[in-house]
Amino acid sequence: MSVGELGEFGLIAGILARLPQGASSLLGPGDDAAVVRATDGRVVVSTDLMLEGRHFRRDWSSGRDVGHKLAAANLADIVAMGATPTALVVGLACPADTAVDWVNDFADGLREECALVGASVVGGDVSRADVIMLSATALGDLAGVPPVTRAGARAGDAVAVAGRLGHAAAGITVLTRGFRSPRMLVEAHRRPQPPYAAGPQAAAVGGDDRDV
Repeated sequence: MSVGELGEFGLIAGILARLPQGASSLLGPGDDAAVVRATDGRVVVSTDLMLEGRHFRRDWSSGRDVGHKLAAANLADIVAMGATPTALVVGLACPADTAVDWVNDFADGLREECALVGASVVGGDVSRADVIMLSATALGDLAGVPPVTRAGARAGDAVAVAGRLGHAAAGITVLTRGFRSPRMLVEAHRRPQPPYAAGPQAAAVGGDDRDV
């Protein structure tokens, strides 16, 4: 079945059924806006766009891969600030002939990636477009600590790297040349795995020298 055959409301109902709400979601999808717990009194926000043909291709990545990738791109920015992700708001625009199964897989990828950090997809929007266009806005809680900003870097600071640098870019090169291996590089492009725990850990190690 295609998205056009199912219809907007049927599509939304199917997506929401795959997205349970966590403790930070006080009012989830279904109203004019969501309500998210912000115990710190400050909210860290990051947003990102993904366009079919530029950021992903359906012959290279499954809907589940794309869901993981979209969520990871935003959640990683939240933890990079030393915050804990709490919620994700997602926009989806796609052609009417897009398979509903692809959208369901996409929603499953979102859910699974959010579960890694205890966040929830609390709302979003759907529309029609000539190609698949995706957006996500992530929210995070600082839990009483100052945000870690790029302006906090000083000459003489130690620089630490978490994760694998360059693997996703190498994966694109491999796929562009028509290959599917080395698999480790291809998977780094299809489904990034940010070291989420490293952000808050680095913030704690930084102590009182962090900028606000």
